[in-house]
Amino acid sequence: MERVTTNRWFAVMLGLVFIAFDQWIKVLALLSLSAQSFKIGGSFAWLDIALSLNPGAFLSLGAGLAPAVKQLIFIVGVGAVVCWAIGWALSRWISSPGKALAVYCIALGGASNLIDRVYRDGHVVDYLVLNLGPLHTGVFNIADIAIMVGAAVLLLAEWRKPRQA
Repeated sequence: MERVTTNRWFAVMLGLVFIAFDQWIKVLALLSLSAQSFKIGGSFAWLDIALSLNPGAFLSLGAGLAPAVKQLIFIVGVGAVVCWAIGWALSRWISSPGKALAVYCIALGGASNLIDRVYRDGHVVDYLVLNLGPLHTGVFNIADIAIMVGAAVLLLAEWRKPRQA
């Protein structure tokens, strides 16, 4: 029992460190990218580092919703899901560590972006765009990477699960 509690406390501490790191990088982006942007890479593959305040969700979905609706969905709704996901992940930290870690990554990314929405007038600080030739991603941040890694792990686990006839 003591080992389980220690592992969960370690996970909570690691989660708080992740959120603090993500928020620190976002503050740096706000301070240094408001007047300039950067490009890292070559002519085919490069990373643009430029400030973007996203009023919506993934790829700015929902950006045009009424402010009260956005607040209900992006703050209250996401807050409830983040709380549930953290509780679910920590309760299964020992019995199902892979899934728990994946859900925890999603929850931590969501929590950090939720902090942005609460303290940055409903916006999430994004600053990265990956470019591969003519293809490019939407603007994202480290919290979004955690969300996508967690989702990819869950999808891969489902794909690899043996199918019953």
